[in-house]
Amino acid sequence: MAILAGLIVGLPTLGLAVPEGELAASFTGQVSLFFEENFTLGSFQGTNGVTLRYAKRQAPNPRGIVVVVNGRTEFLAKYAELFYDLQDLPWSIYIFDQRGQGRSERLLADHDKGHVVNFNDYVADLSIFIDTVVLPDRKLPLVMLTHSMGGTVAALYSNSHPDAVQGLILSSPMLAINTAPFPAAVARLLAQGATRLGFGASFVPGGRPYNPTKPFSANDVTHSQARFGLNQKLIASAPANAVGSPTFGWVDQALAGMAKLVADHRYLTMPVLLLLAKDDTVVQIKPQADFCGDLPDCTLVDMPGARHEILMEEDSIRNQAIALIRNFVERLAPVQHQQGLNGAPQPKEDRP
Repeated sequence: MAILAGLIVGLPTLGLAVPEGELAASFTGQVSLFFEENFTLGSFQGTNGVTLRYAKRQAPNPRGIVVVVNGRTEFLAKYAELFYDLQDLPWSIYIFDQRGQGRSERLLADHDKGHVVNFNDYVADLSIFIDTVVLPDRKLPLVMLTHSMGGTVAALYSNSHPDAVQGLILSSPMLAINTAPFPAAVARLLAQGATRLGFGASFVPGGRPYNPTKPFSANDVTHSQARFGLNQKLIASAPANAVGSPTFGWVDQALAGMAKLVADHRYLTMPVLLLLAKDDTVVQIKPQADFCGDLPDCTLVDMPGARHEILMEEDSIRNQAIALIRNFVERLAPVQHQQGLNGAPQPKEDRP
């Protein structure tokens, strides 16, 4: 395991990035417009017939594929700025809304509840997405770019499909969540007990619907007031993307999914880049370092001052993370590697 800390020298500059001070004024006419004009939207059927929404951008003469696997509560448009920053990367990009969030089908009548029946459903959805949406387009090197819960999902998939994934990027991976004030073992028993007693679809204690007026000072995921405010505006313009606190059932299944990954990750032999947010209070830090140290080809990068959402952080942190991501992806790309379509059935598609 290679460990890097602080500023990384010798990485590519981010000439396309919009400074956060200009983001509010530039987003609609520049960043969002790029997303709307360059990404195709579509839907596919996940496991158990749940309808899931996706977006893709096929680069001309691509050198590879980046599949973005987002975290709990996230949605497609939240990543529009990242896609804008990576627009000159000669890789096709794919992303979908996880079940129960974004514009994908919700699992409960109360759409504010973050819920899942079985954590492996997330993994099965990702597998179907790759098989039916991603791989039919081109047989190219594939890299997973993930955040938080998405890291757990993508790592579980990669562990069971090691030949399908050539690289794995884990940004603040959810390997152990902060269950304070309860120890993890107690939290697991509480979540299991509540679920078995029929309260699996209930909010966890203190849980609540999404709060559109939450002040920046009360957030614990980013130091960037501009990006925090932008996320609120994106949800205000499309309230269907909102998700509140998790349910007992989600916590029970998330703890089970994390335990499964930590116990068995023997096939994660591909190159891995793990970005560790040093000021993270959402997921625990030490399990990330331990996990990376247990892998044969993992580079751990400490991100001093970063909160949980590294890719939504202030410029000094976020730009460094994106430069590391670009460098990692470009090192995995062959000079020329392109094959034709394999003729697999295509999902339903439309334009934004």
